[in-house]
Amino acid sequence: MLLSGKKIKLGITGFSRTGKTVFIGSLAQALLTADSWESRRGQGPLSQFSPFELGRFKCASIRDDIHTDLPQFPFRKVRDSLIDINSAWPIPTGGISHLVLDLDYFQKGRFWDSEKKIQLELIDYPGEWLADLPMLKQSYSAWSDEMLLRANKTNRADWSQHFIEKINHILPEQDDEEVLEQLVELWGNYLQNAASNGLVFNQPGRLLRPGTLRHSPILRLVPLPDKLRHGRLGKKLKSRFKAYKNKVVKPFYKDYFSDIDRQVVLVDILQTLELGEAAYNELVDALKVVLKSFQYGKGSILDWLKGHHTTHVLFAATKADHVIRGDRANLEKMLRKIIRQADDGNQLKSSVKHYDIIEIASVKASEDRMTIKPPKREILYGHPLHAQESGAYDPGGLPLDIPPDWPSVEFQFLQFKPPPMPRAFDEGFPSINLGKALEFLIKEDFN
Repeated sequence: MLLSGKKIKLGITGFSRTGKTVFIGSLAQALLTADSWESRRGQGPLSQFSPFELGRFKCASIRDDIHTDLPQFPFRKVRDSLIDINSAWPIPTGGISHLVLDLDYFQKGRFWDSEKKIQLELIDYPGEWLADLPMLKQSYSAWSDEMLLRANKTNRADWSQHFIEKINHILPEQDDEEVLEQLVELWGNYLQNAASNGLVFNQPGRLLRPGTLRHSPILRLVPLPDKLRHGRLGKKLKSRFKAYKNKVVKPFYKDYFSDIDRQVVLVDILQTLELGEAAYNELVDALKVVLKSFQYGKGSILDWLKGHHTTHVLFAATKADHVIRGDRANLEKMLRKIIRQADDGNQLKSSVKHYDIIEIASVKASEDRMTIKPPKREILYGHPLHAQESGAYDPGGLPLDIPPDWPSVEFQFLQFKPPPMPRAFDEGFPSINLGKALEFLIKEDFN
C-alpha cells in the first residue's frame, strides 16, 4: 500500500520495432540499479536526471503485488535476455502490460529532509492501436474505400493481391463465417507484410496486435468494395465495424487515456529512411493520428473522453546509437521537423501542458570511435545483425532536409546486435539520454 506520496501513470507506445520493450526494460533497470552510480554522479544511465544527480533519489523497487489480475510487463525476462552471454534483443510485447515501481526519495524541507515515495506505473501498449482512432468518425463504407485505396498503392498492392482476388470472387449474398475467416486471414497477412516492411498505417490495429482479443469474432473485420456492401456479408461487416468501434476502440481510449498522466511516443526514423519515401509518408500520416490522441480541445475527435489529465508528452527518436555522435542532434531535429509537418497547426502544443522531443538509445549497442588515418572522422563499432563479427562501420550522414531528396539519401541502418553486458545487472544498461527523458517526464514530482 502507498501510505503517502504521488501516483504517476506513464504510458509508453510506439509502432512495431521502435524499441518499446527495450525502453521499458532499460528504464526500470536504470532506476533499480541507481545506487551503483552514487559515487559517480554525471555518469551512468540516470545522468541528466536531476533528482539522482542531486542525491535526492534513493532507490526503486518493483511492486509485484499491484495489478495482480492484469498482464505484467516481463521485466526480468527482458533484462536477462540482454544480460545473457549470448545477448539478444527481447521478444516484443504484443498487448497492454503494466510494471509498477516504488521510487523512494528525499524531499528537501526547511529544517530537515523527509522521506517520500512516488508510485510510477509504466503502461505498455501497442502504437498500432492508435492507428484505429480515425475509425471513430468513419462509416463502414468510408473506411472500406480508404483501406482498399491504400491497399492498391505502392508495395501494398503486391501484399494485398490475394485478398483482392478473393473478394472479387465473392457473391453479395454470401454470409458464410468460414468465408469471412478466410478473408480475415488474407487481410491479416497483408497487414503483417506491410508492418514488417515499415508501413505503419494498418487497420484494424487489433488484427496485428490483438492482445486479449485474439481469435475473437469481433476481429473478423475487413473492408469490402461497394458492390458487396449491400448484401448479407456487407450488412454483417457494417454491424461488426460499429461493434469494433464501440467495444474495442472507444473502451481502450476511455479506460487508458483518461488515466495516463505522462506519455512517451517512440519513433524509429532511421528504419524509415532505410525503407524510403512510401514508409516516410505513412509515418507522417500515422503521426497525425497519434497527435490527435493527445488533443483534447473543443471539436477534437476525443471530445467524448472525459477526465483526461495527460500533462507531459515526449516524442523520442530511438536508436540514436546507430548514427555517429555528431549526427545525434540531427536525429532529434529530424523528428522535430516531422512532428511539425504532422502538426502544422500546433494543435498538440496547445493541447498539453508540457511537450518535448529528444533522441534516445535505450540500450547502447555500438561504440563511438574515430578512424586512425587522416582525415579522421567518427565511425561506429558494433556487430550488425547479419555480420559474422564486430567491426568498424560508417553508416553515412543523416539528410539535413525533411522530407529528404530520396535519391541522394545514403544513410545505412545497420541494426546492431546488443553486445555482452554482464555489468548491466548491477549498473543498468549503457544508454543515450535515458536520464534526460526521465528529467522531462517526472522531475517536478520530486519537489
